[in-house]
Amino acid sequence: MKHWKRTLVVVAASPLALAGLGVNPAVAVSSTCSEFTVPMTRLVNPTTGSSLLSQYSVELNDAKKYGFTTSDGVALKASRAGGTGLVAVWRAYNSTTRDFTWAAEGSDLNQLKAKGYKAQFRQFYAATTGNGCLASGYRMSNGTKTRIAVGTTDRDKLAASGWKTASSGIFYAVAGTTTSSAASTATQSVASAAQVSGSSSSDDFTIAVIPDTQQETWTDSDTRFKNRSTWLVNNASRLNLKFTTHVGDVVDWGNVAPAQYTRAKNGLSPLNGKIPYSLTVGNHDTAAVCAGGSACPGANASVTVRDTTAFNNAFTESYFTNMKGQFEAGKVDNSYSTFSAAGQKWMVLNLELWARPAAIAWAKKVVAANLDYNVIVATHSYMDSSGTIGTSNGGYGSTSPKYLFDNLIKVYPNIKMVLSGHVGTAATRTDTGVNGNKIVSFLQCYHSRTTNPVRLVTISVAKGSVTDSVYAPYTNQTLSGSTTRTGLDFTR
Repeated sequence: MKHWKRTLVVVAASPLALAGLGVNPAVAVSSTCSEFTVPMTRLVNPTTGSSLLSQYSVELNDAKKYGFTTSDGVALKASRAGGTGLVAVWRAYNSTTRDFTWAAEGSDLNQLKAKGYKAQFRQFYAATTGNGCLASGYRMSNGTKTRIAVGTTDRDKLAASGWKTASSGIFYAVAGTTTSSAASTATQSVASAAQVSGSSSSDDFTIAVIPDTQQETWTDSDTRFKNRSTWLVNNASRLNLKFTTHVGDVVDWGNVAPAQYTRAKNGLSPLNGKIPYSLTVGNHDTAAVCAGGSACPGANASVTVRDTTAFNNAFTESYFTNMKGQFEAGKVDNSYSTFSAAGQKWMVLNLELWARPAAIAWAKKVVAANLDYNVIVATHSYMDSSGTIGTSNGGYGSTSPKYLFDNLIKVYPNIKMVLSGHVGTAATRTDTGVNGNKIVSFLQCYHSRTTNPVRLVTISVAKGSVTDSVYAPYTNQTLSGSTTRTGLDFTR
């Protein structure tokens, strides 16, 4: 939780079966309210009167450490996805009064911001109008504290304990079954200021992005690949390193030179069992590239670029301990992995080069079915050297990076970052999705013959920021200094 300790639901232990993936489509408010299935439990800090709404068992359990020890039961049931007649409801926090509240996106949220509240993240969706099964949401006030009530029963229980109606009709949801604990607001919080105002630095974590390593697999004597992996393992604790991914061109012409895959596997071996990782398939990892790194003569590159037999024989599913699903059985070309960090759920979605429409359609289903995950997309070609999103299919791909942006990246609010290589050296851009969310994209492709770059991206959920730099451990060089980008909404 931002500005307290934002601890959310952990990654499920069992893999997500592709057959079981269901899309959470945009919904319209129905007369049965069947889409309002997410129970929001209300916890109360009996010392301060502050309240907390959450649908996550891990967060509810963790809240006890900060004084939220009294449960009022289910305050409301909300929708998991947005749609016609629905509005996003944000969790907001006032660091001066140490008060959490919830506000409908738009004028209600803007009014709270003017009063000193900071919007933290979209937590659920509710209706903009009522019907037979939806009740009004009320913001009740008592001194400097607020509490959300849904329905007249909960409102009247709070009113009998001294709470006053500050706003009504802020949103509409299914009323819950609460006991409405009437805690005093007079006593100062027992939680420290650090606990209330933000996550500690230990909540920040890092992901490592390995750029094109093709030239590191030419000879047995080249130790740069393994040096990078060893450095990441040795510094994992200091960095709070949670995941590593590769943006493609793992090898140069491995389809006709199997020794390159042997060297790549050796280079990645220090990570095995130590740091979970995933790989992206680049053009040099396919049958489209022959000896010397050039296109195979006489071959139809648009066909051979989808031949990744050698890659998948070298890197079977067993290498990727956090992988949860694939587009095609037995192939990691389009796959997703998950991990937990800073109390949240994260997904790394690796997509093939200039992906086929069918692969992108699969990716859309995965992202839509897991809206409570913060998604990081990795694909080999996305940004040009200039930092723009590419519009070409490279001459033999199925679609363009722009197609990927328009049909996947900008569509879903839980997509937070895009990682790529293929061209240029390093670049960064920030885009805004259709839901108003910021999307930060990182390009890294050094084609170095002397060192071994790795981009380190440190994510601060509490600050809504990412800080990145590019370091080369083999020569102890900083190739790109530290830069921070803010304004990201790491949801749920």
